[in-house]
Amino acid sequence: MTIVRKLARPVLAASFIYNGVNRLRSPESTQHLKPAIDAAAKASPQLAPLRGQERLVGQAIAATQVGAGALFALGRFPRLSSTLLLAAGTINAYIDFVSAEADTKEQKEARIADGVKNASLVGAVALTSVDTEGNPSLAWRAGKLSEDVKKKSNKFGDDLKKKSDDVFGN
Repeated sequence: MTIVRKLARPVLAASFIYNGVNRLRSPESTQHLKPAIDAAAKASPQLAPLRGQERLVGQAIAATQVGAGALFALGRFPRLSSTLLLAAGTINAYIDFVSAEADTKEQKEARIADGVKNASLVGAVALTSVDTEGNPSLAWRAGKLSEDVKKKSNKFGDDLKKKSDDVFGN
């Protein structure tokens, strides 16, 4: 792991961990999840039991932020943890934007500034979720494995045919 990754991951994760802990301490801010949960339940009937469970969903998102943020800061499962942070961060950006007051010009400017900050964090986590740290991606590894298996099975088949020809004299 390079020095940049070693320093940048905990710094990036700190914001998500802090936000997750705050949301766990004050789950009343999750009431703004109601429209999103209703839309999700309407689109996918399997999510219908979540209607009216905004607090539970909010706590699950907050716990995901804390857990995935800690894993990401420690460099454990960085692609998985950053993908979880991407999902949780997107939802939190939505909650923060919807719940922010925008009555005065200063409040509107603060709302826009927070929206830009949250979008930047989500963008940074999106980049880290596709970062392979110089290692091949899972798709490349699967393709390489497939090629190797194909080559070895062809060689095995050829060897088997040659042996059978030797034994049976064809």
